[in-house]
Amino acid sequence: MTIHDYLVPLAMAVSAVPILVSAVLVARGHVHLINGLDASRLPDPARTAATLARLLAATGAAMLLGGAGFHWAGADESRIAVVVTALLLAVNGLAVALILAIGAARRSYRERRGDEQRTQRR
Repeated sequence: MTIHDYLVPLAMAVSAVPILVSAVLVARGHVHLINGLDASRLPDPARTAATLARLLAATGAAMLLGGAGFHWAGADESRIAVVVTALLLAVNGLAVALILAIGAARRSYRERRGDEQRTQRR
């Protein structure tokens, strides 16, 4: 096997690292990294952070498994098609789940103390 046989699997593994680092940071409570969520306005920031971190970690794991799948596929076009299809379904499905989780977190925002006064003035 040459270096070219390892290039795509290695690229998939390297591209999964930022997502996995993000998952660790979000799990530690840095929910502001996800679309600017405000932890002080969430009813349960720890639960939200855990949910988002799990989804991010699952996305990173899917990408790592995709790299392993590309290594397994080698130059066989039918195997490559299977790996690409699985990656499309897994990563995009997890992205939709992440978007829905962020939307649910934003809908559960508590009002800030000054917000009631601002809305009454209008």
